[in-house]
Amino acid sequence: MTSPLSTAEEAHKAVADRLVRMMEDADLSGARLAALCGWDRSKSHRIINRKTIPRPADIRAWCTACGKPDEAEALIDTTRTARTLYVQWAQYLRGGLGKAQRSHIYQETRAFRVYSCGVLPGMLQTEAYARGILRTIRQFRNLPDDVEDAVKARLERSTATLKSSQVSILVEESALYMPMTELPDHAEQLEHFLTVIGRSNLAFGIIPHLSRRPVWPLESFYAFDDREIQVETLTAMVRVTNRAEVDAYLNAFHQMGRAAAYGPMAKTLIHKALTALQE
Repeated sequence: MTSPLSTAEEAHKAVADRLVRMMEDADLSGARLAALCGWDRSKSHRIINRKTIPRPADIRAWCTACGKPDEAEALIDTTRTARTLYVQWAQYLRGGLGKAQRSHIYQETRAFRVYSCGVLPGMLQTEAYARGILRTIRQFRNLPDDVEDAVKARLERSTATLKSSQVSILVEESALYMPMTELPDHAEQLEHFLTVIGRSNLAFGIIPHLSRRPVWPLESFYAFDDREIQVETLTAMVRVTNRAEVDAYLNAFHQMGRAAAYGPMAKTLIHKALTALQE
């Protein structure tokens, strides 16, 4: 598996590489280019070495100094796209938790594949479990309290998704034993899983503790059709759109799915977890 950051990194690298080639073609040194742009000479070196991501004004100044002003907008678009591929949670959630639940990509997707290594998947969450998770996120990230709006939006999104889309979900067995809410709410969530297993448009698999793993455990991710993967890290939401990387995640999902338990076997693992909660 490649790093989920690599799609964004490759885009930034492509911009930096093009700026370097442009400077070389114009027979300019970093110091000379900085002088033409009115910068301190260290700024050129920071951009060349990708220590600093150039702003639109920086790219325009660079291209003009190299005699290539017509190339600026394409490079600016590439940089803007790269910025959307790696979005820190502080930025992604600045409009509130509720707004984050209303992403258009859910409405546009017909086939979802979800892998969860810890938090039980959002589109199957009960109201109580969703409220507990969203409260935890709000507190951890010190966000304004719009939890009730976020719960409402998440449940509406889940209902629409499960009504119109094909959904495949893989959960690590360890996640069944990882309460992120009060124990009664966690137990209710597990019981809810028992009611949805067997739905015609839902494939729900649990990867047992001792199953032979074809792929090492990964961070939780969502696949939207075959076009985009969203990976949830502690600090950011990473969008993977590079075709080869998307295919790598889909292949990993397929391989892990072969090690998962479904139907009655999945229900047995859930009942085992419910029994453990009561002990």
